[in-house]
Amino acid sequence: MDTKDTNSNDKIELDRNLYRSIKKMDRATLEGLLNNIFENGRKKGNEEAVANVDDSAIDLRELENDIKAIRGIGEKRADEIMYLIEKHFCISDL
Repeated sequence: MDTKDTNSNDKIELDRNLYRSIKKMDRATLEGLLNNIFENGRKKGNEEAVANVDDSAIDLRELENDIKAIRGIGEKRADEIMYLIEKHFCISDL
């Protein structure tokens, strides 16, 4: 098996040679290959997500004001929503 296919951040192409080597792999080797592919995709996705967040920064104060402007959402409910947004975006303080 050619390891350069699994360690690079480039797209992995399933050519005939890789297909044949996959067919001959035992479970542990195939699991390692799939984990490498998954990790490369996860890292690339995280890098792209960080780049997109930097490009389009969200004004949390404006978001909070827009949430509070929705009819039926009071101060307390808006605070709960903002807490969840901060939690999921790993923002410690507004």
